[in-house]
Amino acid sequence: MNKYFKYLSSLVLAVTFSFSQVGEKMIEFKFGEHNAFYILLSNVDKNLVEDEWKAANKNFGKTDKKKGEFINQGVNLEGLSNTVDWYMKLDKKKGDVELQLCVISNDEFVSSSNQPENFAVISKFLSDFTYSVEIAKVRVEYDDEKKELEKLQKSLKKVNNDIQKNNDVVDKHNKKIKKANKDIESNLKKQTELNEEIAMQSAVVENLLVDGEIPPEDSAGYEQFSDANDKLQKMQNKLEKLVKDYDGLLKDIEKSTKKVQKGEDDLKSNAKEIDKLKKKISKQGKLVESIHKKLQSM
Repeated sequence: MNKYFKYLSSLVLAVTFSFSQVGEKMIEFKFGEHNAFYILLSNVDKNLVEDEWKAANKNFGKTDKKKGEFINQGVNLEGLSNTVDWYMKLDKKKGDVELQLCVISNDEFVSSSNQPENFAVISKFLSDFTYSVEIAKVRVEYDDEKKELEKLQKSLKKVNNDIQKNNDVVDKHNKKIKKANKDIESNLKKQTELNEEIAMQSAVVENLLVDGEIPPEDSAGYEQFSDANDKLQKMQNKLEKLVKDYDGLLKDIEKSTKKVQKGEDDLKSNAKEIDKLKKKISKQGKLVESIHKKLQSM
């Protein structure tokens, strides 16, 4: 990045450096091989160059594209002795793009020897175009890095939302554990009281037995025994339910304890992620600011 900005600074301080990059050579176009201008654009996307070329030529009328060549006719560039027609194509060379421009002026192909003044004007135009491409490159980089910053900020917001959700989970299940422990205390107290009542009722039932046997159904003591035994059974059923509820409360505590543990683990993970994201956002923010300042200075 620093090396890239040093290169941009050289463009800002010395336009002649860009001008010196414009050259001429014989280049094959659809209408034959002719003398043409060329300039190498480094580390640039071909589509970006095409878009910038169209923008640079918008004042010269419509730009036609035929078989990879961009054509403008009647170009009235300030400084030219007359209007010209030019044909531009791009030759991709790995990460670089060579812009090749063939110019027809007064029925001849412009070169440094036959039309030196027009050659100089067009070379300056291409030099300025090179600089506009560099600005476009920085603008694209700025937009990309800004989007990356926004993406990181969205991630931070999501993690903060996750923290709130995990805190809610921990609070919710801690409350459940607290309530379950309170219910267990009440349940055990009821079990103790009920066990005492069952013991007394068992004694009552036992005392109603006749020689250890249930009284005959037609006897006077049978109904009394049956009522006492039914009461005992209801007590035992109630105790069975209390024991079942007690087991359920233990399971609820175990389940909620796991939820709390997971929530706390997730919060620790969230905290680490927040720290990482804040560092990345800080670094990305400085990068975006640096590119923005560079863009403003160009």
